[in-house]
Amino acid sequence: MTQKELLSLTVRRPAILAIMAFVIAALLGPNANLTSFYLHRQDRWLLLVAALLLVLCAWRLPARSQALTGGRQLAFAVGAVMAFAAFAGHYGILSGYDLSRDEQMANFDAAVFAQWRLVAPLTGIWRDHADALNTMFMYPTNHTAGWISAYLPLNGAFRAFFGLLGDTALTGPAMLLIGAVALWGCTQRIWPDDREAGVVALLLYLGSGQILFNGMTAYAMPAHLALNLCWLWLFLRRTIWADATALTVGFVAVGLHQPIMHPMFAAPILFLLVLERDWRRAAFYLGGYAVIGAFWAWWPTAMWQLVEADAMAPRGEGVDYISRLVATVLDGDAMRVANMMSNIVRFFAWQHLLLLPLLLWGIAVARKDRLAGALMGGILLTTTVMFIILPYQGHGFGYRYLHGLIGNFILLAVYGWGRLDDALSFGRNMLLRTTVAALFVTFPLQAWMAHAFYAPAARASERIAKSGADYVAIGADDAPFMIDLVVNSPDLVGRPIRLVRGSIDLELAQALCTSQSAPLVVFAGEGLLQPIRAAFGFDATEPGAQEANQGIGSLMREFGCQTAIIE
Repeated sequence: MTQKELLSLTVRRPAILAIMAFVIAALLGPNANLTSFYLHRQDRWLLLVAALLLVLCAWRLPARSQALTGGRQLAFAVGAVMAFAAFAGHYGILSGYDLSRDEQMANFDAAVFAQWRLVAPLTGIWRDHADALNTMFMYPTNHTAGWISAYLPLNGAFRAFFGLLGDTALTGPAMLLIGAVALWGCTQRIWPDDREAGVVALLLYLGSGQILFNGMTAYAMPAHLALNLCWLWLFLRRTIWADATALTVGFVAVGLHQPIMHPMFAAPILFLLVLERDWRRAAFYLGGYAVIGAFWAWWPTAMWQLVEADAMAPRGEGVDYISRLVATVLDGDAMRVANMMSNIVRFFAWQHLLLLPLLLWGIAVARKDRLAGALMGGILLTTTVMFIILPYQGHGFGYRYLHGLIGNFILLAVYGWGRLDDALSFGRNMLLRTTVAALFVTFPLQAWMAHAFYAPAARASERIAKSGADYVAIGADDAPFMIDLVVNSPDLVGRPIRLVRGSIDLELAQALCTSQSAPLVVFAGEGLLQPIRAAFGFDATEPGAQEANQGIGSLMREFGCQTAIIE
């Protein structure tokens, strides 16, 4: 590749992606769903800034450069810096708040597991009114004996472990450190004689906003990336003990959150064993993953039996993964193509500035190199499957469903780096400049966007927590994602208990108001709702919210409750 070709690839392709983002945003508008909101408010501007930064970084580059060299110490340094930044960012940027239901469920499970329980018991009136506590993403029951998230448990278990060490928020940062070291290890196995490959990979890792900002959250995605890279590092060692350890890592990776994510990463790589006719290793992995799959397929049924009070009750839809998958596919998505296009745009908007140009050059290698082809296969398989079953990702920085495969993208980009030839000096200088640009321009912009998105809900949640009420009733549709403010501790210790207003019926109202002398029930007023609405661009009030508050408030006063409004 010549310097002119690399310059063209580096500047034009990101510019085209930025133009595409603006076109899609114009066609969809800002309020079609959360995906289009992200595209409108965040991603198109990030891509525009990225395109401009690439032009500036390419301006008057020195003609020569020294080789980029570094060893294991660099991997630990990069990982440690990112871990520290992620831990500080959880509190300083994300307000120490779990915004999405996925994040809340991870820490909910962690709180249960920290008490050495598999589920948290529910007693009294809550057995028949658990929905009022918000059971979204929990096991469906007829009569509830306990509650736990319907996700697989090991992300929560990791968080419980770090909680015992001092803070559950250490989990994501720890995974960033592990991921950096494992990525460096993968480069040493793939390019043992290339001292530059590991440095290039680590700089692309360091410059990824998706890696950094998801590391601030309770999502399972940082662990998916770290474990996938550890698995690949072990797989490439080609020894019995390494394969056995890789299967152990695979067991943990499958059980993190959703069972399909790790297999979609591993399957194309394991297919290499078939192409190589290495039947012994192929049989070993096939048998191992059969056992792993059977165990985690059994897990939801076992947990449902612990949370369902009626032993004779039939299993409802959504208990096992097959029924969940069928229901998800049948629900359909009228914005399937638009959502997936926006997801891909968002993915690259939150990556290192040079990832896309180097990736495009590295994809050509995938046609000739089997490992590169397998890495590309994991990306294509995951994208295709998620396009079919769940093209809408909801909350998250970048495109979360590809997060566990960021290592694939980076390694493919390093393959592209190996083809720079005459443009190598240009590439080295560009990589250093764009990494600095990410640290001092892109990351601060992304941090501002992240804080602006998390802060209104975090402030509202803090006001609810300090309200002094016994119960807080919140309307699920009073503001965007308002139901996510209804989050309670597993043991329901402490006040206020947060309730979904629409799930409060006559029986529950009477039970709550007569359980103690004149308990205080508060409702979300306009002063609480408006900042959240404004964050999504909705300035108009919602008259139905206050009417619903008055109706439930009147009912609860009849049974002896006091009521008030948080303004």
